[in-house]
Amino acid sequence: MNIDTGKKTSEASENQGAKKAGLTLMQALAVGVNNTSPAYSLAAILGPMVALVGYATPLVLILSFIPMSLTSLAFLYLNRRDPDCGTTFSWVTRAIGVNSGFISGWVIAACGILLAGSLGETAVTYGLHLFGQASLAENHAVVILGSAVLIIVMVALAITLSESSIKLQAALTYLQVGVLIIFGFFALYIAWKNGLPAFSSQWLNPLHHGAQPLIASMLLGVFAFWGWEASTNLAEECQNPSDGGKAGFLSTLILVGTYTLVAVAVVLYLGKTNFASINASELILIEMSGTVLGPLGFLVLLAVATSALASTQLALVPGSRAVLSMARRGALPARLGLMHPRFKTPYVSLAALALMAVGFYVVVSLISRSAIIDTLSALGILVAFFYGATGLSCVIYYRRHVVRSLKGFLLVGLAPGIGSLVLFGMLFLAVESLWDPSKSAMGAPLLGLAPPLTIAALVFVFGILALIISRIVSPSYFAASVPETANLLQDPFPLDAEKEVPMGGIVVDCNDPLENVIEIIEKEARPDLDRSIPLYLVFGVEPAEMYGDEYRAAVDALVSDAEVLFTRIGKILKGMGFKSVYCFYENSHSKESVKSLFLRLKARGIWSTHRADELFAGLEQQIS
Repeated sequence: MNIDTGKKTSEASENQGAKKAGLTLMQALAVGVNNTSPAYSLAAILGPMVALVGYATPLVLILSFIPMSLTSLAFLYLNRRDPDCGTTFSWVTRAIGVNSGFISGWVIAACGILLAGSLGETAVTYGLHLFGQASLAENHAVVILGSAVLIIVMVALAITLSESSIKLQAALTYLQVGVLIIFGFFALYIAWKNGLPAFSSQWLNPLHHGAQPLIASMLLGVFAFWGWEASTNLAEECQNPSDGGKAGFLSTLILVGTYTLVAVAVVLYLGKTNFASINASELILIEMSGTVLGPLGFLVLLAVATSALASTQLALVPGSRAVLSMARRGALPARLGLMHPRFKTPYVSLAALALMAVGFYVVVSLISRSAIIDTLSALGILVAFFYGATGLSCVIYYRRHVVRSLKGFLLVGLAPGIGSLVLFGMLFLAVESLWDPSKSAMGAPLLGLAPPLTIAALVFVFGILALIISRIVSPSYFAASVPETANLLQDPFPLDAEKEVPMGGIVVDCNDPLENVIEIIEKEARPDLDRSIPLYLVFGVEPAEMYGDEYRAAVDALVSDAEVLFTRIGKILKGMGFKSVYCFYENSHSKESVKSLFLRLKARGIWSTHRADELFAGLEQQIS
């Protein structure tokens, strides 16, 4: 039966010119780049990294980037089907289970708490140096007080997350990256002018100084790249939820390009001295700034200070969104999930994390002036854990799609899997390398262990205690949540329904047995019919009167049936010469699926075994 109404469908009146609320892709990208604090990170890691691996520093940075880039694919594809602000918490819960998901969300929040103090201290210290207040910068009490106040002020700005705040983040991003690129090119020019060091095998051999220095330097590289996923935490605050994942992936590309340029410049600049000057100071970027940029050397100092300042505002964003998601689902008290009525940000969770960050920073700083450095070492373990968990959850959640195509195998299977294994391997090697308390910044044990291991262990211990309490307080959440596997509707790659397809084609009703559908196709596909007309294969995958696990199982069964039909019918239509065949899994019942697709794509006709009065009952009221 070929139904052709000859009428045009009415379009809902929409204000196409209205500006959709939320962050743009570029704004989310600025958040992702800024949250890594690129100028601060490079200034902090380049000296120690050069001391560890010398000429291989640029190569090691790239090696550090590899597991991060591989796991960025996990963030990208998991965010596509589950754009939850809880990111790793939500994804690990869905793929592995509630216990693992809870600990992952807890670790994300802890990372922000541990990092905020260091960033605030760096912003205050370099800011004072920038304004010629070196004596105040050496005053420990002034720095602690200033850092604590700065954290509170910047978190208050993060709560507003206003358009002006986002514009400030973008401006600081351009400043940091711009200064680093200028510095890198000028350093390259001076190195070339003064004579480049002779090339040797050390440039391409990261193991020249041994395996232990390589692992230690790669951990520094992981720390430098950590933070870009902040943009994925903003998925629900973006105009397009998928922009969060895209921004996270693009952030890694910008960072690796900038980092590699600066690393190559530093190595070439210092290579002829055999890196002798790094013994005097680990902050090589700052030490070189005066020689490289002359009177403009203050720009590097400004970039580092503003880099730390901007990241102080964003350091708690991933954790606050993870807490928001956990509270919204019932894993944490509901009050932590409250949104600000005006700014639409999780102000309670941000405020709670800010207070914990200030308290942790003050206590640690009073224990030892070097203790804050050990917290950064502990961060390497925590970051490797939740990044690795994200890559692993991607493989597990999309395991059906891993075996369906080469693209799926490479992008949601092999790549995130390798990234996850490398990061977990680095985690265990980091524990081994940090075992000796005498090699820590404090130089003495803390609660019987090396300080970095003590801090990391306490995060997991408190996380397990919080999990036990939550299971007692909210047993229904933990009992109701079971691991899931992505069905065909949750394909990591865009479905035909999510693509732009040509309108005005013919809807092919595939809601009947295969032989019936083939029969109607053979009847309607006359030899004189234009084979360039697009055909829309449609199948309704909405089961009737089912809920919970029964509903999900029914949907999976219907989607599997639809895939079999689409594959067989698609081959038949291609064999008949039709060039454009699209498949639609409609979230509605069989008859409704045909009608809704017919209206949406302004189809010219329908091929179906059903009678017109059955299929189009009530359709006249929808057609103008």
